[in-house]
Amino acid sequence: MLDIYARSFLEASRFTPSTRIDPRTQRHLDKDAEKRERHTRLWRRGPYWI
Repeated sequence: MLDIYARSFLEASRFTPSTRIDPRTQRHLDKDAEKRERHTRLWRRGPYWI
């Protein structure tokens, strides 16, 4: 029972208005991660003649 209370407290207190990421910042981080993953995929692919 204590585990349920502890888990619900952690879920409720995970983000507060002062610690939540700004939506614009989150979109920027998502775009940056997507771009990095795309570049990694292109870098890891084989040469065009194979």
